[in-house]
Amino acid sequence: MLNQRKIRQHGFSLIELLVAIALVGILAVMGAPSFSNWIQSSQVRTAAESISDGLQLARAEAVRRNTTLRFNLTSASGLVDWEVCATSTSPCASSDIIQQRSSAEGSTNARVGVYNNGDGNSATTYTTVISAANELPAHVTFNGLGRTVSDGSSNIVRIDVTNAVNASARRLVITVGMPGGEIRMCDPALSSSDPKAC
Repeated sequence: MLNQRKIRQHGFSLIELLVAIALVGILAVMGAPSFSNWIQSSQVRTAAESISDGLQLARAEAVRRNTTLRFNLTSASGLVDWEVCATSTSPCASSDIIQQRSSAEGSTNARVGVYNNGDGNSATTYTTVISAANELPAHVTFNGLGRTVSDGSSNIVRIDVTNAVNASARRLVITVGMPGGEIRMCDPALSSSDPKAC
């Protein structure tokens, strides 16, 4: 005769499973606003990095080619559309475009506003947000030494990147040094002791 042992099965009861699902649902509802804010801030970060990369590309290519290149913010409504052109005229001919970016590439809610060096505003007053579409379209021109040059109009000295649908999302600022051409991205919400602060 075989010795049969009683096999006991382990698992969750229906009540335990329903309690776990309810707890997960409550946590998801509590975390949704933070997650939404994180997504909107990520769009701002993506847009700001894209603009900074475009500016760096224009400056580096101007030095590499030893010629004048232009970075254009092309949207009059403040969308993050830009192009780097091998010409100083506007608009840029398609044969002169070195690289371009559309706002549909991951930052549909991001908006930009700019200060130009001839507008009379202070580019270093970071407490005031530059409104989207202010002074757009706009550009900055780099020469073969990587410095900004006047091409008969005002160059960009500051770009604010904000979010159009969430005012509490992070705001980032990109500055272009005049006349040296240094490009820097900073966060005006950080304390002045932080190296990433404006």
